[in-house]
Amino acid sequence: MKVIKVFALFILIQAVAWAGAHVYQNQHRETVLIVADTSYAMKPKFPAMQDWIENYETQARYKNLLIGTDKAMLGKLAELKSKTVIFRTSFGSMTAESLARYTELPAKQKILLSDGKVQPNGWEVIKF
Repeated sequence: MKVIKVFALFILIQAVAWAGAHVYQNQHRETVLIVADTSYAMKPKFPAMQDWIENYETQARYKNLLIGTDKAMLGKLAELKSKTVIFRTSFGSMTAESLARYTELPAKQKILLSDGKVQPNGWEVIKF
């Protein structure tokens, strides 16, 4: 009988710890900015980039994901009606200056989906 009580106490402690961690993580979400290079040269890579974004979203349980392109900020990824709006247009070429609109954004992590020609400081570049 004592073994059952100890085991039940252990299960209770684990459940309380899990619930506490879940509540804390939900209240202290990390902001991650994902910017997609929508230049004309990247147009053939759009399906692969969209797959990468969807895979990242499924793994980012306790994160606020902001999405933008090198042309404009789109907002929260979860609030987009469709992921295809990210790659609606492709024109011009991306430069480091086109990422300047994101310098003041309070994101803990900044991810750039591109071909790797631009290596901005403070960004993690995912090459396609």
